[in-house]
Amino acid sequence: MLTYSILTALLAFALVCYAIRKIIYVSHKKHLFDEPSELRKVHITRTPNLGGVAIFSSMLISVCFFMPHTGIDRQNYILAGSIVIFFLGLTDDLVGMNPNKKILGQLVAALILVLPGGLHFTSWQGFLGWGEMPYWVGIITSVLFILLVTNAFNLIDGINCLAGSIGLLVCICFACLFWQLHLTGYYFLAIALCGCLSGFLVYNRTPARIFMGDTGALLLGFMLSVFSIVFIESGKPGTLNAVPVKGAPVIVLGLLIIPIYDTLRVFLLRLFQGKLPFSADRSHLHHRLIDLGLSHLQAVGVLLLVNTIIGWFVLAFQELPMESRIFGVIAFSLLMNWILGRVHGRRTSRWRKANEEVLDALRRNDKRGNTVLRMPKKAATFPE
Repeated sequence: MLTYSILTALLAFALVCYAIRKIIYVSHKKHLFDEPSELRKVHITRTPNLGGVAIFSSMLISVCFFMPHTGIDRQNYILAGSIVIFFLGLTDDLVGMNPNKKILGQLVAALILVLPGGLHFTSWQGFLGWGEMPYWVGIITSVLFILLVTNAFNLIDGINCLAGSIGLLVCICFACLFWQLHLTGYYFLAIALCGCLSGFLVYNRTPARIFMGDTGALLLGFMLSVFSIVFIESGKPGTLNAVPVKGAPVIVLGLLIIPIYDTLRVFLLRLFQGKLPFSADRSHLHHRLIDLGLSHLQAVGVLLLVNTIIGWFVLAFQELPMESRIFGVIAFSLLMNWILGRVHGRRTSRWRKANEEVLDALRRNDKRGNTVLRMPKKAATFPE
């Protein structure tokens, strides 16, 4: 099993590296780039954004090598949903897509997985003393969860290596958990995705030669939502598995904490500001860290470290009640957000004061009749 695992990861790694080199070549020939045309974007050069095509194709080829021997429950529905997500992301990367249409397409993919596929939540697993989940509650909760995680990874894909690194960490954890639960098919699928993400990160390092784009980010989020539901349902009490899992929903929350927390956070901020939830801005956690002067790699390191600490906590303290672990995860997340807000606020105040002093000095010199370079207010910018 270990030999096949290594071969699967190596095959996926080699395939994605080869595919990315070809995609970069074609993108330059056909001028398929992500243009740095918006203020929120942090790259300054035109960069190919079809890395998700390489990830999806390499994952499929790698999976095909072990699929006849292991098999995956509901594999047809997972593949159908993935193809829908793939073409949604590809369309958005190439010509752009209305957010409402994109959500509608994601809803179709989620319903394919949940209704005919039968992959949905069935139990609260003892949270607040609740037991079995009503059928339609499970359906609605599962669809909303898939939409949340799918879009969460798309939204955190704002700086180099962030979505890929978080995704790689979560995939490694799921691979280990699936191994313990004897879910061989999902184990190899997670291993294949690990190999694909590792190869992609080689080309996504600053200065990035390619982005995963919506194709890759949406697909990554969709696959991790599938892994999450499979793990939660396979690890619930009464299910036959090798290692009992206590509080599987909390483990999933801990592993996906950065994407989920950041998404819910920016959605609430935008709603309070009277904006639409999917309106673009620079309020994400990674934007805040970049505004503090951190490089892309440093910002990714900070967020990856926080995600790792919380993931370790929910995995290491399974003996604690589910409610206690949820409280710990939320409390730690809010504490980190408060610290970041305080540091960012002080830094922004210093920038405001410095800009005001420069503008006052220019105005004074102008009144004395000196020739000065006039600075429009828009030039004196600072991170919001």
